[in-house]
Amino acid sequence: YIFKNIDNNSGFNKKIYKYMIYNNDISGKQICNILLEQKLVDIEEEELNNFNAGLVSPYDFMLNRIRNLDITPAQLALDPHSASVVVTNVNTGEVLALVSYPGYDNNRMANGVDADYFSSLLNDLSTPMINYATYQKTAPGSTFKMVTATAGLMEGVITPSSTVVCTGTFDKIDPARPPHCWIWPRGSHGSLDVSGGIQNSCNNFFYEVGFRLGTLGDRYISDLGLQKLTKYADLYGLTEPSGVEIEESLPQVSDEDAVRSAIGQGTNNYTTVGLARYVTTVANSGTCYNLTLLDKLTDHNKNTLIDYSAEVRNTIDMDEAYWNSIHSGMRKVVEAKSYYSGLGVNVAGKTGTAQESKSRPNHALFVCYAPYENPEIAIAARVANGYTSDYTAQIAKDVIQYYFNLVDEEEITGTAEVLAGGSINTD
Repeated sequence: YIFKNIDNNSGFNKKIYKYMIYNNDISGKQICNILLEQKLVDIEEEELNNFNAGLVSPYDFMLNRIRNLDITPAQLALDPHSASVVVTNVNTGEVLALVSYPGYDNNRMANGVDADYFSSLLNDLSTPMINYATYQKTAPGSTFKMVTATAGLMEGVITPSSTVVCTGTFDKIDPARPPHCWIWPRGSHGSLDVSGGIQNSCNNFFYEVGFRLGTLGDRYISDLGLQKLTKYADLYGLTEPSGVEIEESLPQVSDEDAVRSAIGQGTNNYTTVGLARYVTTVANSGTCYNLTLLDKLTDHNKNTLIDYSAEVRNTIDMDEAYWNSIHSGMRKVVEAKSYYSGLGVNVAGKTGTAQESKSRPNHALFVCYAPYENPEIAIAARVANGYTSDYTAQIAKDVIQYYFNLVDEEEITGTAEVLAGGSINTD
């Protein structure tokens, strides 16, 4: 009975292979040979000869397979192996692209399901059947700081010109374990206004804003600060699903620790499409749409039966000087990134690096819009367990290049690009 049930059990087989590798019963070279013998990868004859001669190590062999996209991150199911990107039209609320990685072949699931293929999807450790753009939620990290900036400006606890001094440590709460700026202990940001706070993604600046939002007289009341943050998160649509016409996880606005929540931590959790609605609202200076994937439903004579144009959910009536401070800070974020120089279109954005587990890499997020002077599109991108937001920002750059026809498509697709390194201990 046991052997009958495990004979074709891929999950059991994977465990067997795992422990054989772990115990050195299978060598790295043998694993590479399995890929070659089963024709799962195809390599140039020169590399094959060098590999067989021992001139190419198993490590370099596998690295080359990943770089050439012979093996995908999803096949490895190692961090990072999943990602999502959502692109919107900031002036209409239309979703122009909603991408979840890894994906699967819909054609093999229509007109009769390919049983073997479906089984392989169910057993895939990278869970390709999850729509990461609408289903996966993580902390937004520093991409949330425009919400906190809006709350601080609208509640009058800061002005566009008022400054906060970052010393690297915020000592107004929790003296035993005070929160730190990401730059600590390597230094501090010094005196910053709200634009500089966004530009440098200074945690201390936004800790202070969260603290002031929760201060009543001489008392700091965390719940008061959380109520105000929730109020402005709602104005950006972060308290409800985005409006797209497919299943979507419910957003979660933080309900603990106003100071840490002000930098996108606490219990804040949002989908990529939710963040896309938020940055769309930032880009167009206050119009929050219920996003839509659909255009219209017509009959066979092309008469419109249902118009699915995005509806305006609400508007944020905020002083132009406040918007300018937020937009300016976001523009400076991108200006500081060398890989965006000479792009051909000016971009404004905000990075975010969110910790979820001490045993896995941080989530990498980036929200942006372009062109800076007259926004057309907004982008929200996430690489779960992607180490650093710089990697996600470079993915967004490729999307912008593609949308505005700034490079040939072949320059973006085809091989895995070695991304510019980012600092792990940042925002």
